Amino acid sequence: MNTEKIHLQNDLAAKVIVPNNKKESYEPSITDYIFSFDIQYENNLGYVAIDIVKYPNVSVGTFTHKAAVTEEYQPGFFSFREGPLLLAALDKLKADVTDVFSPSLLIVDGHGIAHPRKFGVASYLGVKTGLPTIGVGKRTLLKYDGVLAEARGSTVPIYLNDEIVGKVLRTQDGTKPVFVSNGHKVDLDVACEIALHFAPNYKNLDTIRRADMAARAFAKGEMEEGFFKYEI
Repeated sequence: MNTEKIHLQNDLAAKVIVPNNKKESYEPSITDYIFSFDIQYENNLGYVAIDIVKYPNVSVGTFTHKAAVTEEYQPGFFSFREGPLLLAALDKLKADVTDVFSPSLLIVDGHGIAHPRKFGVASYLGVKTGLPTIGVGKRTLLKYDGVLAEARGSTVPIYLNDEIVGKVLRTQDGTKPVFVSNGHKVDLDVACEIALHFAPNYKNLDTIRRADMAARAFAKGEMEEGFFKYEI
């Protein structure tokens, strides 16, 4: 086990802000820009796509950026591999598209504090940017107990040492769930409400689905690098 990375992870995890209730939490409002991230890996490069939405649900565009992967994959330390790539894409977007938008919320295809040391990639991005973030993962890193009801909106808590650090969330009746956790500055119930808001028809959030499709196309050479505005 890499003790240096454990110490760094613990130090950064201590900087994560977890609101105690909705009043202390970020909540989206009309005209907020929400950025959702996904990444694909190919030939030691990370192909990042950022889907941009103007709240409540106006698709603005997609930004793509690739960068060299500098960290080997190590279980439990994924944030140190993927986080810098997502952060580099965000910095590049801010540098290239200066006249349009600043994000109010970041959504990451991954985890926040629902992590063995309470520091997934969503928390990494939140601490490094100071922005509210949430993680929405396809698989859980932690065990959970309880039976998840089949109805959309049903939840089961995810615990770490008797603390609720995330929720299993059913976004559509009868489909497999997603795993939602606070990344930074967002209450868990608010995070689940946001996830449901962006998943009106499918299991996965629409904004993450678009980012995923863009990242895959980008990695295959079917999409260029840069900002692409959606035609609305």
